[in-house]
Amino acid sequence: MKREAILKKLYTSIEKKAPLIGVSIGNGRSAIQAAKGGADILTALNAGRFRMAGLASIASTLPFANANQLVFNYASKEIVPRVKDVPVLFGATAQDPNYTTEELVKKITNHSFDGVCNFPTVSLIDGVFREALEEQGEGFEHEVNLIREAKRQNLFSVAFAVTMEECIRVVEAGADVLCLHFGWTYIHSQTEQELEPYIDRLIHKARVIFDEAKKINPKIITMIYGGSFVINQKVIRRFYEETGTVGYFGGSVFDTFPLQNQIANATENFKTMNRVSLLETENKALKELLKQKEGIQNILGQSREIKELTKWIEKISNYDANILIEGEIGTGKDLVAKAIHYNSKRAMYPIKKLNCASVPRNRIDIELFGYEVGAFSRADKTRKGLFEAADKGTVLLDNISELDKDTQAKILRVIQDGELERVGGNQTIKVDIRIVSTTTKNLKKEMLKGRFREDLFYLVNVLSRKLPPLREHREDIPIYVATFLEQIAERHHVKLSITDNVMNSFMSYDWPGNVRELKNVLERAVILSDQGQLDISTLPINFRDSITIVDDVNHIKNSSMIVEKELIINELLKANWNQTKVAAKIGVTRRTLYNKLKKYGISKKDYVK
Repeated sequence: MKREAILKKLYTSIEKKAPLIGVSIGNGRSAIQAAKGGADILTALNAGRFRMAGLASIASTLPFANANQLVFNYASKEIVPRVKDVPVLFGATAQDPNYTTEELVKKITNHSFDGVCNFPTVSLIDGVFREALEEQGEGFEHEVNLIREAKRQNLFSVAFAVTMEECIRVVEAGADVLCLHFGWTYIHSQTEQELEPYIDRLIHKARVIFDEAKKINPKIITMIYGGSFVINQKVIRRFYEETGTVGYFGGSVFDTFPLQNQIANATENFKTMNRVSLLETENKALKELLKQKEGIQNILGQSREIKELTKWIEKISNYDANILIEGEIGTGKDLVAKAIHYNSKRAMYPIKKLNCASVPRNRIDIELFGYEVGAFSRADKTRKGLFEAADKGTVLLDNISELDKDTQAKILRVIQDGELERVGGNQTIKVDIRIVSTTTKNLKKEMLKGRFREDLFYLVNVLSRKLPPLREHREDIPIYVATFLEQIAERHHVKLSITDNVMNSFMSYDWPGNVRELKNVLERAVILSDQGQLDISTLPINFRDSITIVDDVNHIKNSSMIVEKELIINELLKANWNQTKVAAKIGVTRRTLYNKLKKYGISKKDYVK
């Protein structure tokens, strides 16, 4: 295959988001199986020949005997004539004294190889041995010249390198593929704690080197080689998603670890792990993160009322029924509605909210149903309404009791038939939505008084929940205070503390505005505080006049265990339950953290689904 044809084929594969797979082999049978499995590149190496013979790994990386002649002998007979449509590269020992670089590249071309790579490479040798090779003129410069001569003779080339300097030199020499070599492939089962920092370092190295390589040649194809970690799909996915890596070269992982009759399957598994499937997996992970970010974990509290509420949300979220949430102002109705959405099967689709109390009556239909061009004087284009925009997702109707009867009738049709017409239009549009409604009023009483349609009441009220006011679960106040102060401190870049009197007063107050009022009082107190110290003087006058301060009760001390438990849970969720990271962050040993988890009854299965 001509160099241009190989590059065109590889670039096409990259555009299709399919990782490139290079297989280093040592006999014809392995080459045929790898080609059947979907390999993009084959490299014939003396290393592969030694591996198939079962010799020690070190023999596979050194130019034993007449290394180039060995590759010519077996690859010219076993591979080149038997493999079609997959480029076969010659693994060249660039330091071979039997040939000049020009002669070696010409002979590779004459033997019908499609390209060349610099393997074995002195890149894998370091210390005094590498210094001796360089001093004798047998070092990496020969490999750079090999790549340069291949480019001059228009022969496709793959350059293996280990360091930043080596990578830059081969890219400047004209390599078509830069393969960052991570060293020996060895059989070793690393623990998660050992593997994570190791992979982090390799990913950082690949990202930096590939970024520099692309500055020299934006079209350079970047791949990685070495390390048994590649069989871990979570790890290889990180390389594909976090660096410029577009493929992997393997040797032992393809022809030594699997049995010979499994080589095709092994290669095919790597080939079919394309970026589309990676994206699907990533979407699942994002969905789980989304649930944690906007779902039940945002509903703070350890009281019986809050625990019962979270259990209810978990139980009903995936039942595709309309839900009514009642409660006083500031009790978190919107938060519960979002938790239901993000923990349901509709989580990957939109949730759209309309505050029915804040939209003028002459605009409510436009907001909900959209409009066609010419529906009114300024309707110069078609616009989707809330129901269309939320298709397959959730519509949150806040303060649903404020809707007028005409709009209620139109919503009734959307729920019953799943269809609507835009304002000014006559085309029937199908929608698939779930409706979650909220109200501060008793909707049943509104219905009995004739202010809310009875038929609509029963449709939006398939499941219902009344949220408890803050005064009914005061034990959660310290958790709210700690969480809100942390958020406020981060936003205003200040250090905050709160006196016992303020916390005691919070525990005594009735909170008619509930959690929303608590958050507003804290925000105001922070702004008015002196050097971040929240005391009674920072509270609103009407707030101070309506409370009785009990000095002999220390609610901070009494609630410290609740706060500590909640903070530990939050940190564990942020760290994806990595206890080592959490222990380090909160300044305790892993053993101490374990004891606290046992003390508070914190179990991963209760928080991570």
